[in-house]
Amino acid sequence: MSDANLIPDLRFPKYSTNWVKKPFGSIYSFKTTNSFSREMLNYEQGELKNIHYGDIHTKFNLLFDIVKENVPFINSDIKISGIAEENYVQTGDLVIADASEDYNDIGKSIEVVNLNGEKVLAGLHTLLARRKSNEMASGFAAFLMKTPKVRLEIKRIAQGSKVLGISTTRLVDIPLCIPHHSEQQKIALFLTTIEKRITLLTQKKLKLEQYKKGVMQKLFCKVVEFKDEDGKAFPKWKEKILGNEFEIIGGGTPETTKKEYWGGNIQWYTPTELNKKYVAESLRTISKLGLKKSSAKILPKGTLLFTSRATVGVISIARKECSTNQGFQSFLPNAKNEIEFLYYWILNNKKEFIRRSSGSTFLEISKSEIQKMIIFLPTKFEQQKIASFLSSIDMKIEKVAIQIEFSVEFKKGLLQKMFA
Repeated sequence: MSDANLIPDLRFPKYSTNWVKKPFGSIYSFKTTNSFSREMLNYEQGELKNIHYGDIHTKFNLLFDIVKENVPFINSDIKISGIAEENYVQTGDLVIADASEDYNDIGKSIEVVNLNGEKVLAGLHTLLARRKSNEMASGFAAFLMKTPKVRLEIKRIAQGSKVLGISTTRLVDIPLCIPHHSEQQKIALFLTTIEKRITLLTQKKLKLEQYKKGVMQKLFCKVVEFKDEDGKAFPKWKEKILGNEFEIIGGGTPETTKKEYWGGNIQWYTPTELNKKYVAESLRTISKLGLKKSSAKILPKGTLLFTSRATVGVISIARKECSTNQGFQSFLPNAKNEIEFLYYWILNNKKEFIRRSSGSTFLEISKSEIQKMIIFLPTKFEQQKIASFLSSIDMKIEKVAIQIEFSVEFKKGLLQKMFA
């Protein structure tokens, strides 16, 4: 593609000039980083902070503001006197993770927008790129490095089998398409607004999740108690044996090679498909003929699906009748108890299920072990009241999650259309 064709699909008014393609190395130079391991870092005290590549992969924001990030210190016994001043991180620098086991994360980067006067180094498995001039507007490179075209170029230069890596000698040659400085500023400001919205929504979701966790603990420990419709205390909770209160059904394994067993009307779940309170449509369906040829059973609508092996204690409630593979022990709904109450009780007591699990290759909790667990149960009406309250919090969390998903997809579309 010639420079004459470097025009994005979506553009701010009054901008019409072509973008210019330049190699990364003509805009940035590289400074020396350190190789301090996690064991050489701490979160309590120190004079110098360190950006570790793992934090770029997992938690740091695209626009790195040290005031808003939890950055570890370098331990005081680590010698740093030989580090040249030019190798300290500066505002405007890109810090790039140069190693990853995943193509989608290789070369992931952050742009430093605020250091608040603190001294910071770029650490293990990072590249420290510094602007050679003021050609790149603040914040623009952070988004440019996330665009599909640049990501594709970074993946192309990545090398390695189990662990992928990128080198400065290959990175300097990847092309970067950039507009006039003022257009960069417009783009960066607009996308920064969206990025801030995503960050705020993510923080809101985290706070709601923490609130829910705290409330659950207080409700099940009876630190917080509901009143009945007359404002009086509910009856005392009764100690019960879990297996006496809920029928528990294990999963099974059909003859997977028989095509006629599949494609029926019954939802078929594996543990990896559980990730929300109400389980979504399954990836496969099974026929009643298939179930007859297996140890699996048809589970009614409202069944609480519980993963009992490998990853123990992942739960969802079925919206339709379904069946599961052998990685489940599921709780059937009944008239005397509220299945949503059980859902939240298990969430609050997940550690106890894991503690009771055993196995060398992978953890597993048996049906008999689950059945003999003790549960304190209130009346069904109080169960419903507790479940309804916690469900209302879940609805707020889900609403925020949808807003985050929309904002992320919106940003993704802009990164594709606003860059040449």
